[in-house]
Amino acid sequence: MAYWPSQLPHPQLSGYQLAPQSSVARTDMDAGPARQRRRFTAAPTEITQSFRMTTAQLAIFEAWYEHRTASGADWFDAPMQNGQGITTVECRFVEPWQAAPLGGDLHEVSCKWETRDRPTMTDAELTAAGVV
Repeated sequence: MAYWPSQLPHPQLSGYQLAPQSSVARTDMDAGPARQRRRFTAAPTEITQSFRMTTAQLAIFEAWYEHRTASGADWFDAPMQNGQGITTVECRFVEPWQAAPLGGDLHEVSCKWETRDRPTMTDAELTAAGVV
């Protein structure tokens, strides 16, 4: 399994977005409220983010993407920020990344990843936090 290179930066907070996908099946009824049920216990979460990289970092990123993730097809471990802080999660690219020059030696790289299982508090931790 590939790992996010330590030579590369963490994502910028501006534009960082977590989008959990639905794990619920919904059926509209002819009369009355719709029915819903849980289809599965773990749904992927899409992570939209961007990174500011130097030209040297962009070169590392391009090679890592090509060789370590099979052009984005393979899963890799990377840091993700959510309610648990910054944790390492298993990710893969949803679509190819994009880069835009910012001038000088800087580039903005944007990408969308998905993770299989976003870390959350356990039920016991939720109870300990005082949630009924």
